[in-house]
Amino acid sequence: MKLVAMDFETANPAPQSACALGVTVLEEGELVLSESWRIRPVFGFDTFWPSYVRIHGITPAQVRDAPDFSQVFDTLRPWLKEAVLCAHNAAFDMAVLTACCRWYGLAALDNRYFCTVQLSRKVYPYLEHHRLNDVCDYMGIMLDHHDAGSDARGCALIVANTMNLLQIYEPLALAKACGVEVKTLSEL
Repeated sequence: MKLVAMDFETANPAPQSACALGVTVLEEGELVLSESWRIRPVFGFDTFWPSYVRIHGITPAQVRDAPDFSQVFDTLRPWLKEAVLCAHNAAFDMAVLTACCRWYGLAALDNRYFCTVQLSRKVYPYLEHHRLNDVCDYMGIMLDHHDAGSDARGCALIVANTMNLLQIYEPLALAKACGVEVKTLSEL
């Protein structure tokens, strides 16, 4: 089965303000894509809050000539077909994905997804924190935290390492075995 790990960065709290997207795709356990894009946020949601810029370092000038979400989604869409999605703090990333799709009138997605924060809490309860950088440090995964491409890759590798640890190589079976809730995008 195909697993797509995603990470969005936003310009402000509005989910339509996506300014970067990172995606890492695992098919049958093999990394087949690791890509990131800068995104020009939706007009009206394109104010970059200084506190957000301090986190991810993306400025309005860096996205001025970037594609909008609908253009990035054209590239992303084939990778999402029949894929299980995951993200570290999936509620945030899946809300951004859904809000951007709705804004541009893109076909509704019905992919199933799960959260790797929940997965890491269940499988590695002894860690003091379960932030992406902490779990990646524990696993020896190199991470440029808040770079969307690096964060998506880190998220995918958390799943891959957990699959290897538990010897469960199907994402939905892994989530079920670990007691991690699986949701569907159409529920958002």
